Amino acid sequence: MRPTSVDLRKRVVAARVNDGQSMGQIAERFKMPKGTVQNILERYRDSGTVEPKAPNSGRKPAFSEEALRRLEQDVLDHPDSTLQEFRQRSGAKVSLVCIHNTLRKLGFTRKKRVYVRTSSAVKTSPSGAVRGARG
Repeated sequence: MRPTSVDLRKRVVAARVNDGQSMGQIAERFKMPKGTVQNILERYRDSGTVEPKAPNSGRKPAFSEEALRRLEQDVLDHPDSTLQEFRQRSGAKVSLVCIHNTLRKLGFTRKKRVYVRTSSAVKTSPSGAVRGARG
């Protein structure tokens, strides 16, 4: 969903500050939800600006680029290690699920107690094929 335009945000703040209108009146006037008006006014009150927040301003990644490279090299050096051992050697204070998801993003999968890169080969059988069937 796209943020409300800066021009409209400025008009909302002006209606509240200059005209003294209530949030309900402003919402009716500009045909927008009252919660949106409230969020715009709170942002103006807290930061003094009506600019929308930067996109993707959520949670920061658990691993930096350097830490990712070290983890990748650790997997290549010790492919038979467990997730707990990878976490201990990385020194990161993250969950085992985070380590698992990071390894998946790096292209590793666990096969018979060893981490290997996922194959880039394309499946040749159709997804609904029956094993051993002749066509």
